[in-house]
Amino acid sequence: MPTLTLIASAPSSDSEYRTGLIRRYLAAVDWAEEVRLLAEAADYDRSNPGAPSLVDELVGAGLPAAA
Repeated sequence: MPTLTLIASAPSSDSEYRTGLIRRYLAAVDWAEEVRLLAEAADYDRSNPGAPSLVDELVGAGLPAAA
């Protein structure tokens, strides 16, 4: 009989997780927190190879808007 395994670390909603991580990155007050969040995004990218890069989204969100 197959069994189910609950993966507690998996985000319940992909878009909510991505949005939340971007918000936390933009609200980070020091570079150490930014690096930790970038590492989390890199882990996510490795786990979701078909999805758009979350690292790229974080870096792009932190850039100033072009006029």
